[in-house]
Amino acid sequence: MSELAKSPEIRSELLKNKSFIFLLLSSLFSSLGASMFLFSQSWYIVRVLDLEAAVGLVMIGSSVPQIILLFIGGVIADRWNKTMLMFWSDMTRVILVSSLVIFLLFISVIPISLFVVYAVVFGVLSAFFYPARDSLIPLIVEEQDLTKANSIIQATNQGSLIVGPLLCGLLIMHMNFLSVFAIVTLILAAGAISIYFIDRKGSFIIGLNKEEREQNIKRDLVEGIDYVRKSSILQGLVVISILINLVVVGPLFMGLPIFVNSVLQGTAFEYSLIEGALSVGTLTGAVVLFVTNIKMKRGKLTLLSLICLAISYFLFAQTSVIWSSMIMTLLVGIFVQTTILPVVSIIQNNVSKKFLGRVMSLLSISAMGLTPVSYGLTSLLLLYNFKIDQIMLYSSILFLILTITIYFKAKNIRAVD
Repeated sequence: MSELAKSPEIRSELLKNKSFIFLLLSSLFSSLGASMFLFSQSWYIVRVLDLEAAVGLVMIGSSVPQIILLFIGGVIADRWNKTMLMFWSDMTRVILVSSLVIFLLFISVIPISLFVVYAVVFGVLSAFFYPARDSLIPLIVEEQDLTKANSIIQATNQGSLIVGPLLCGLLIMHMNFLSVFAIVTLILAAGAISIYFIDRKGSFIIGLNKEEREQNIKRDLVEGIDYVRKSSILQGLVVISILINLVVVGPLFMGLPIFVNSVLQGTAFEYSLIEGALSVGTLTGAVVLFVTNIKMKRGKLTLLSLICLAISYFLFAQTSVIWSSMIMTLLVGIFVQTTILPVVSIIQNNVSKKFLGRVMSLLSISAMGLTPVSYGLTSLLLLYNFKIDQIMLYSSILFLILTITIYFKAKNIRAVD
């Protein structure tokens, strides 16, 4: 455990931990701003530009640079001040979104090329932000509180994701995109300011001296890869992440605005309801894990949740009315959370703090490496006149078969606490 986590401040309850509170506030504002931006961007592309397949292009633009740079971001997070990496990543997002406001003041339509360029920059920033955030939590809370800390942050994130799309849908109905982007800018700025007040002294790995932080990046990369290769548990978690991101992320998450527009024949408000149901589900999953604070058989919980996620996804693909779509996305959200959070806690509890940033980055890279492939395949199928509900149905069947197979094959993961 780090020296910071042993301090009286960290020994107190989580909600009395100043650094944790500011991290919580940062997550609240950052998630709210990000959800509103992604919602408005996707709906703008689908409705204003009438370019459904381009939604995938924008998502590819965001994910590819993040994949390429994510492990470098993990190495830097292990060496340098994590809160400052997070602060400047968020501040750059503020500058980018505010520039859209200026753009709309002088030009009536935002071209798809600008959204793609901004997506690339957002992807680069995420490559530094997320490894820093994920490796910061174990430094400011006790090990036995990691599941609760992760659950609180995720519950806060999901609460903001519920409000974000609903608020954004209402704003789009009664205002314009310029006003929405202006509001998003202010919310993201609040998140960046919150990060600034986190204890920056605790953002370094205790015991990692200046010489160690300045060692060759290539050596750090090799050490991180070797660390994962020696653990069959970590390798199994990588496979699960790859599966979710290849088979589910593209058709489901990229396809939601298209599904609402073409299958449900809905408006921005109906789209916000579907997004809200998904966020309520993830919030519910996080709250359940927080209340139960599960410390035993987390590996088995992950695999069972994965199967339930596949079933929920399969049922969602066959819905055709708003209420049934909302119920299924609610269940998808619950099981996404009860799959992901135990994985994060397992890693944070079992991986050396010195390697945590790199391991989290490797896990993300392994999963996200196939995300642009998933986006690309989904966009390609849409271009060849496959309907989004057909794509979701076929991918959900494949996902269900693979998850059942993994459950019976991955005995080492089932046994891990």
